[in-house]
Amino acid sequence: MKDTKFWISILTVCLLTGSTSIAGEWTDLFNGKDLAHWQNPYDWGKADIVNGEIHLSTDKSKWFLSSVKEYSDFIFEVEVKMPEGKSNSGFLFRSHKSKNKMFGYQAEVDPSDRNWSGGLYDEGRRKWFISPNRDHAKSDEAKQKSIAAFRERAGDCFKRHGWNKYRIECRGDHIRISVNGVTTTDIHDQEDAKGYIALQHHGEKSQIYRFRNIRIMELTGDHTTACSGSTEWTSLFASGDFSNWTKINGAPVGEGWRIEHGIVHRPSKGGDIITKQHYENFELRFDWKISEAGNSGVKYRSRSALGLEYQILDDAKHKDSKNPTHRAGSLYELVAAPDDKPLKPVGEWNYGRILANGKHIEHWLNGEKVVEIEVGSDDWKTKFQNSKYKKHEGFGSWAGPILLQDHNDEVWYRNVQIREL
Repeated sequence: MKDTKFWISILTVCLLTGSTSIAGEWTDLFNGKDLAHWQNPYDWGKADIVNGEIHLSTDKSKWFLSSVKEYSDFIFEVEVKMPEGKSNSGFLFRSHKSKNKMFGYQAEVDPSDRNWSGGLYDEGRRKWFISPNRDHAKSDEAKQKSIAAFRERAGDCFKRHGWNKYRIECRGDHIRISVNGVTTTDIHDQEDAKGYIALQHHGEKSQIYRFRNIRIMELTGDHTTACSGSTEWTSLFASGDFSNWTKINGAPVGEGWRIEHGIVHRPSKGGDIITKQHYENFELRFDWKISEAGNSGVKYRSRSALGLEYQILDDAKHKDSKNPTHRAGSLYELVAAPDDKPLKPVGEWNYGRILANGKHIEHWLNGEKVVEIEVGSDDWKTKFQNSKYKKHEGFGSWAGPILLQDHNDEVWYRNVQIREL
């Protein structure tokens, strides 16, 4: 019995990490004495070792000190201190080389008054991929809203005159950047799966950029095999159409739902849609965006239109937000997401995640757990008896399809993926 409890505990820990990778050991990428793990792909730029730090300088222009090795899934940590004068830096990761040039993802280091430190820049390609200025085609008003949202999220986490600790996590298509413990970027993107890590000098002559405490933890792909028995994520819209979906009555999905450039959009009345396959124990991840004063939901373990629901809502303007259990990220009618949840405003993408394994239920919003409950527990029984579901025996325990709700409002979904447990 003790052994059984032990392995159940191990399984629970594995599932609750929400990761498709498992941690290894920390490796120092700089031992304070030499640059064994580093190389200069340029014909210029200088890297000196001073008092256990790497000091970068240049007499020509911008350059990157690159890792010798390429990395795929990992956690990378580094400390940086910028000079007092004009400067800019960053950390390339999963990046690539091409004749005195490097390009790829970059975690921004920006000590200017603009202070976009921790944003994600795509060096040599898409430029500002994530806040503060992701889409250059946006209106000035939309850009300003994006910048304001980024600054609200990042705050003053970057120390202009001191050392700053960066942490970059890459797990599959999930990228997270934090600065001094504050998460500044948390997105999903599939552009690159592997590449070099590099330290940037932006090209300001006579300026010295300082780096220390550089280490990396590579993540293996064994997590799902060891912990959950499943190794594959499946896109619920892999075919690019609704061939894996129907209406609740079994009829084909109508014109009220569309797929454009990989984005599932409900622009007009189309009714709820459900997967043809039924699921009981699974992990579901998805991006969602709601219209102004809009309402939708992702239901699971469902029968007809009835099921557990991850609420999608414009908390700011929809009247249903008066009930805390009806707000975005909540387990509708049963468990309220906290008031300080990391909800992005209307017009911006949010990242949702649902974990349903046996009696254990979790909802996640933009990288933070906002709901957790055990079906059948005393807490569940109390909440269930006070809900509109109380007459439905077995509610919360069924196997059933995934349902995207048509609540008479525009809603968008993308990157809808499931992994059975």
